[in-house]
Amino acid sequence: MNTKKIFCSCILLLPILNSYTALSQNANIYADFNFNQDNTDHDCWIESIEVLSPTLRTTIDNDTKIVLRAPGMDRIHAFCWQQPESGLPNEWGHDVDLTPQGLEISGDEPVSFLFPARKFPYGPNHIRIYAQNKKGEKDLFELQLYNIVGKKWNYGIPDSIPAPAKGLQLVFEDDFDKELSISNDGRNARYCAHKPRYGDFSGWPFSDVDGADNPFEQTDTYLKIKARKRAGTKGSSGIISSVNMDGEGFFAQAPCYLECRFIAQSAPGTWPAFWTLTSIDRGINGDELDIVEAYGGVGKGNPNHPGYSITSHFWGQKNPDGTDKKRFNKRVPIMDLGGKSYWSTTFHTYGLYVGVDETIYYFDNIEVLRHPTNDISKKKPLFFLINYAIGGISGWPIDLERFGNASDMYVDYVRVFAEKKIEYSIPLPDKK
Repeated sequence: MNTKKIFCSCILLLPILNSYTALSQNANIYADFNFNQDNTDHDCWIESIEVLSPTLRTTIDNDTKIVLRAPGMDRIHAFCWQQPESGLPNEWGHDVDLTPQGLEISGDEPVSFLFPARKFPYGPNHIRIYAQNKKGEKDLFELQLYNIVGKKWNYGIPDSIPAPAKGLQLVFEDDFDKELSISNDGRNARYCAHKPRYGDFSGWPFSDVDGADNPFEQTDTYLKIKARKRAGTKGSSGIISSVNMDGEGFFAQAPCYLECRFIAQSAPGTWPAFWTLTSIDRGINGDELDIVEAYGGVGKGNPNHPGYSITSHFWGQKNPDGTDKKRFNKRVPIMDLGGKSYWSTTFHTYGLYVGVDETIYYFDNIEVLRHPTNDISKKKPLFFLINYAIGGISGWPIDLERFGNASDMYVDYVRVFAEKKIEYSIPLPDKK
């Protein structure tokens, strides 16, 4: 592994924390454990941490020793998000320091700590490993593991109806607990594996389901979208669309409410998203509502994003005076909301209500943005897409080599509520 050496003058004072317990949200270290919150000195971040065991993204079935090295660093800490427990009943869960006193680093000698898997959630766990040295350099490494001996929490579609869906009926749901129904063009399947009818945008291309780089896998009741780059390839990742290349599939009409729960790794180039469209052809005016766009990675040239982004696009639409129709956007400060955890730390639910008057965005059922519903969204049905892009038109660099040129996104479920089910399709454009 190549270690990038970048000198910076910032100094981080690392407090010694108490016993194996939940971390106080006010601890000084916590901002750096959540991807450079409130830190603008991006040159401080270097790549040093290398996990030696277990294998990255592996399935674990017992308490597991994590072995790593971090040349050039002096001390490391490691954290993982835990479900509510007796004495810590917060419904959101809480963060736990797996290394309360920290671990001292000596040269490139390995160090280790124990991950008590049985005490943590079943399914995807992201162990965040943080290193620093006296020069102020620091590194953050998200270790993805799949825990099959943990406690099931926030697992599967909830029994309750979300408040924004009050008065609406369930018209679509997928818990991903049955055989996946995805085809390259979406025909004869529930989902299309590309953005219809044009416009795949990932730097590691969205890939076919019948090739060597099929990015989709059902794991328990999760849809796992696998981003991989085999030697000699351009890489691969995945997108699912509820509408196929013929413009047929699932649509919802305002008023409606859509939500999706997922977790993905934050690393340079990762770009998970959940969004909607009303049109799929070039030159056709339409609305795009980006419910969540999360940008991974810290350090110079990386997003260093404090949360995630919401954006509305009213493509090809003008005001009466000829100016472009105003779009709405927001950087959602998720470290100040709900359980105060990052999008890559634990599962979160991202929702969108499209009403006849207002459009409202939600994070874990907390309203984070509202704007007047655009005319097209009032009249035209919309469909949804879920993707794990890696680089591409976002413009952010890709650097996943120390993660084995691989990363995973887990989608827990998606569901949609509306006044009624509708039959709708987008006709193929005239060929003149």
